[in-house]
Amino acid sequence: MSGYQLHLPLILIALATSVGVLTTVYAAYYLKKYERTKQVVTFTVLATTITIWTFFALLQLTATTYAQSYWAYKMLHFGSFTTAPAVFLYGLSMGDARRWVNWKVGAVLVLVVSPVFVLLFTDPVPFLFENPRLHPFGAFSVIEHGNSPLYVSYLTAFYVIATVGLSYIVYQTWSDSSLSPGQTAILVPAIFAPMLLSVAHTFSLLPFETPGTILTPTSFSVGMAGIGYAAFRYETFDTKALARSRTIENMSEGYLLVDTGGEVIDSNQSACSLLDAETSLTGSHISDLFPDVAEQVSGGRKTAQSFETTVETGHETRTLEVVISNLITDAGQTLGTLFVVHDITTRKKATQQLEKQRNDLDILNQVLRHDVRNDLQLVTSYGELLTDHVDGDGDEYLVTLRESADHAVELTKTAREMADVMLSREDAQQQDEVNLGKTLERELDKIETEYPDARVRVEESLPAVQIRANQMVDSVFRNLLSNAIQHNDKDVPEVSVSATTRDETVVIRIADNGPGVPDDQKEEIFGRGEKGLDSSGTGLGLYLVQHLVMQYGGEVWVEDNSPEGAVFAVEVPRADEA
Repeated sequence: MSGYQLHLPLILIALATSVGVLTTVYAAYYLKKYERTKQVVTFTVLATTITIWTFFALLQLTATTYAQSYWAYKMLHFGSFTTAPAVFLYGLSMGDARRWVNWKVGAVLVLVVSPVFVLLFTDPVPFLFENPRLHPFGAFSVIEHGNSPLYVSYLTAFYVIATVGLSYIVYQTWSDSSLSPGQTAILVPAIFAPMLLSVAHTFSLLPFETPGTILTPTSFSVGMAGIGYAAFRYETFDTKALARSRTIENMSEGYLLVDTGGEVIDSNQSACSLLDAETSLTGSHISDLFPDVAEQVSGGRKTAQSFETTVETGHETRTLEVVISNLITDAGQTLGTLFVVHDITTRKKATQQLEKQRNDLDILNQVLRHDVRNDLQLVTSYGELLTDHVDGDGDEYLVTLRESADHAVELTKTAREMADVMLSREDAQQQDEVNLGKTLERELDKIETEYPDARVRVEESLPAVQIRANQMVDSVFRNLLSNAIQHNDKDVPEVSVSATTRDETVVIRIADNGPGVPDDQKEEIFGRGEKGLDSSGTGLGLYLVQHLVMQYGGEVWVEDNSPEGAVFAVEVPRADEA
């Protein structure tokens, strides 16, 4: 390059300039490829200002004439005077104060810095530099000058601004666990050390003679390399990493990261609260927190495991569920173990309460099965014995007595079946293939025996298909058949049963010649309307029918019969087509 000559002693600042260019280019690449966060933007600005500083410092030191050297010296101040505000903004971007990193604050800083750039190119320059001159220093020359009060004031203000930014970084590291102390240990010295060198050189405090033009930007470039290493090494710019750290800190579940020696190397505040710890859990041994953990964790297992434990606090016993996941590389090496702690106290109490209610319902079911039903059957038996001993008006009362007792027996039977459904465990609720034809024939035989005065017929033959149901399906057809007879107002109740096979389902229709069901009760009759089980002509039986059919994945509804009566239709899935 004409008018410029690189000397061997300047190789250090040449390397510093190269470091600055590479760091700036990488920061710009990262800015373009990933999300444009304030921290990435401010770091890119900081890298750019330091690179401008070192580049023009290199030009000044390699210049062969005073004019070229002095022009480059003035240009390097575009980097040196903007580095301090860039440090300040970068510091703010690392914490909650990032809201101040905006165009308004940027505009204020531009207004503060702009006058100095005007003064730099005032000819002559009496405001900032006193008696500028070219001073030989070994194989090259440097610009030397006296420092005017205005120049010193600007430098002092800029260094104060930069110190505030660095102090905020230290404060954030102390108060925000998402920032790594190791990161801060690299960041702060990397920026603060060059600042101290610059101040010491400006006020002639160094014990040796060296041109500040080479010392300060070189040290800043080395420091910037440290900043870049810290930022990318600790994923400061990685939005995903930052989101993970904030999520872990704010989640209600406890988080414990344990190394292969069993020491807790990271935790969140929720873990301290759940385990009733007064201080941070980091540094604790996992066996002190969970004494039986060695029995719960199988080394090398990739699948998550879990166990329950209790913690006694000052006012309650807390039940915790701990999920354990080993962190294993593709090569099979275990790096550590992750413990996620859930508070299941409320769920545990609800389960215990539900179990108690289930036990109470089981007792009630036993009472319905034996005591109440046996007493009612005793009433029915004695009512039959009284038939030959009652005449006149007593016959009517006796008939009412026997009918009421029979109805109560039927009610206890249905209530018992409802209890069986509610008490049944998952294994009892599992569905299997049920032969529809045999089920209907069995229930038709029973209904004809119980109601010999009724006329029950089957329309055509019942299809020999398998349906998806369980042992309670008998109750569906028994309740529908008995309902068609019990609520019939004819002297001779008539009931017809038919079944239609479709591609994936079977529709069973039970029709009667009774009073029918009004349109406004066709929904309520299954207990889904406002009146529910209190509506006319309804009872537990139809509610049980709907409950079971829906459990099988089917549907039940009521239609009008012709010329009179009602048709109850049940559609259930075929097992042979499932």
